[in-house]
Amino acid sequence: MIEVKNLSVSIHKNKAVIPLLKDVSFSLGPGKTLGIIGESGSGKSLVTYALLGLLNRTADLAGNIAVCGCSNLLKAGRQEIRQLRRHKIGYVPQNPQGSLTPSRKIGAQLQEVIAVKTGLRANSVANYAAELLVKVGFSEPGQILRNFPHQLSGGMCQRVAVAMAIAGGPEIILADEPTSSLDLVSKNEIMTLLGKAQEECNFAMILVTHDLGLALQYCHTLAVFYSGRLVELGDTGEVCFHPRHPYTKNLFGCFFHEMKGREDTVFQVDPPVLYERLPGCRYFACCHESIPACELKEPAPTRLGSGQVACWLYDRGESQ
Repeated sequence: MIEVKNLSVSIHKNKAVIPLLKDVSFSLGPGKTLGIIGESGSGKSLVTYALLGLLNRTADLAGNIAVCGCSNLLKAGRQEIRQLRRHKIGYVPQNPQGSLTPSRKIGAQLQEVIAVKTGLRANSVANYAAELLVKVGFSEPGQILRNFPHQLSGGMCQRVAVAMAIAGGPEIILADEPTSSLDLVSKNEIMTLLGKAQEECNFAMILVTHDLGLALQYCHTLAVFYSGRLVELGDTGEVCFHPRHPYTKNLFGCFFHEMKGREDTVFQVDPPVLYERLPGCRYFACCHESIPACELKEPAPTRLGSGQVACWLYDRGESQ
């Protein structure tokens, strides 16, 4: 379904080439959910933009993304990308209210998306729009279709965004921080809706989130990013309860300390910005398990079981 190999994104700064993402590789099959977690500025959303084809005009873009029959999305033309977005890939945005046009009614916006994705006629589009709203939890879809976005709460707008994303039965859903602006109840409602839709349509889903609780509850696999690098990848249970990379250990250490009501401080140094050039591991300045090699050369991903880790503490073995 999705196979990303050695995805790299770079920019030019002060006559130097600075990697924002470097050698990101993962795969995801139908009906499975990959959670992409990490701090703000770690490059999580860049992966989503690459999968949407939004970075294809970037000069320094390398690697391969095979998705929905397209052998390499990074080399695809505008028409092929447009067709993938219409019929194969659904997108749930971070800002539910900001993603909707404030001057147009919900019905007009939802029906436009349905018409483009399905090719249905006007009468069928209107009926399908009402069916989708019922599917995402609205008991009175007719009223919602007549409303403007500002007349709906953030959670209600996000339900509409989910309806737009699942219209037409996509093969992939990309959810970029879909619950970040919602309260706890709305968060769980939105994730439950996505989970039910996934069971029905069997689509693959990538969930970008800061919420480790949601990631642990809804994701089959976790990809941990730090400063533009995929530092660990594996089954959710393994990454959470048996983390290998020092950053992953500290990340979940903070999470479980907070769950227990403790206020231990684990991170003592701010992470480097994406465009800062460093010769070795980008977590070196924060790491309490570093060895001399960490400062001199950046580790390559090493396969460990069904996952991978980029850390000098582990035997290199078979690197990606």
